[in-house]
Amino acid sequence: MSRLFIGTDEAGYGPNLGPLIVAATAWQASGVSDCSELWQALHRIVTPEKRPSDRRLFVADSKTVYTSGDSLEALEVPVLAFLSTTGIAPGTIDELAVAVSNPEFRSAWTAEPWNQTPGIAIPADSSDEHITEWIDLLGPAMQLAGVRLCQIAVRIIFPAEFNQLVQSEGSKGAVLSDATLQLVRQLTDRHASGTVQVVCDKHGGRNRYDELIASHFDDQFVFRVEESRERSRYRLGSIDFCFRTRAEELLPVALASMTAKYLRETLMRQFNLWWQQQLPGLRPTQGYPVDAKRFLADIQHLLQPLQISESLLWRSR
Repeated sequence: MSRLFIGTDEAGYGPNLGPLIVAATAWQASGVSDCSELWQALHRIVTPEKRPSDRRLFVADSKTVYTSGDSLEALEVPVLAFLSTTGIAPGTIDELAVAVSNPEFRSAWTAEPWNQTPGIAIPADSSDEHITEWIDLLGPAMQLAGVRLCQIAVRIIFPAEFNQLVQSEGSKGAVLSDATLQLVRQLTDRHASGTVQVVCDKHGGRNRYDELIASHFDDQFVFRVEESRERSRYRLGSIDFCFRTRAEELLPVALASMTAKYLRETLMRQFNLWWQQQLPGLRPTQGYPVDAKRFLADIQHLLQPLQISESLLWRSR
């Protein structure tokens, strides 16, 4: 019986514009007892360290892989290649977002006028041929290693919903925590058949997570193993939870980080393209606080004529 490994991470926690995206990846691997061993299991095809002569797929913390303004290819190739092993091969950003999101996502998508259907084509910066080359290599390599990516699940929270959730839950840290544990519960319910190891990047400025875990797992008893600034560990039945710093050092978290970042960057590209159609010459934004204020000031005069409420695009926290 293969152990289930789940890793989670987010992109877009700090900005005022664009969505908060939380991603989780679920894996099974024969002969692997800890998710830190997944790198070794896939070492012939995947690497967490980028070297000039290394031809393997580079998978790591999205901040290491991608710098704002660069081509999306470094994110796009691994994310789309891994997604293909789960049967997901989208041709547009909305197809990708729908495929990895919850069933209610479509209505949130259509509420934003810049989220056109179909969305922008993907791959956005790579090519179908390059993605296919990696798909043809990755699938057999994973099968040979006895490693399976069961699912990539994503929660995309656009500003309107984000504002509502912050108001009801009291803080954006609580919104992030709840979205993360919702994905973990979804993946464990669907894929767990034995023991489960869950690794999450520490978030919300907290060291204690037992009550959060219990609230998403039917208020079952959560045994506290360790709590410190570096890591907080818990056990609930056959599930081990670890909230730790530098969690992106582990493959399931690294791919979650890259998936969340790829989705957010692609959605922000679509957001900027739409607004540039409304206001030619408008400088694009990544949505972070200082530049977001500049962007909002630039488009302010268009909101009323376009019948767009500021709360539809501006996040309160």
